[in-house]
Amino acid sequence: MPLTGIWNGGLSDGSVEDIVNSNLHVMRFLGLSLEDAVPDHSLLSRFRTWLTATGAWDGLLARINEQIQAHDIMIRRGCHVDASITQSSRKPKTRPAYDQP
Repeated sequence: MPLTGIWNGGLSDGSVEDIVNSNLHVMRFLGLSLEDAVPDHSLLSRFRTWLTATGAWDGLLARINEQIQAHDIMIRRGCHVDASITQSSRKPKTRPAYDQP
């Protein structure tokens, strides 16, 4: 889960908890099912503190980077855009181009 926060722009522990609770793709990546309890932000904070105190954080990141390179995965930054067309009670001033004959 801490890596999910890093890969999503450095999210806070509370935001990581929220994204895991609301995003099925993230839950699947983490190996969680809908029935599983998501660890809360305080557990994430304690885990990161433990990783840092034991010196395991750098080793963990090194192993993950090795796996990313071994599988030739390219990580890019970007954003998600929902471009769905939805109905609205507001009437446009002109007809949209896709409605005109």
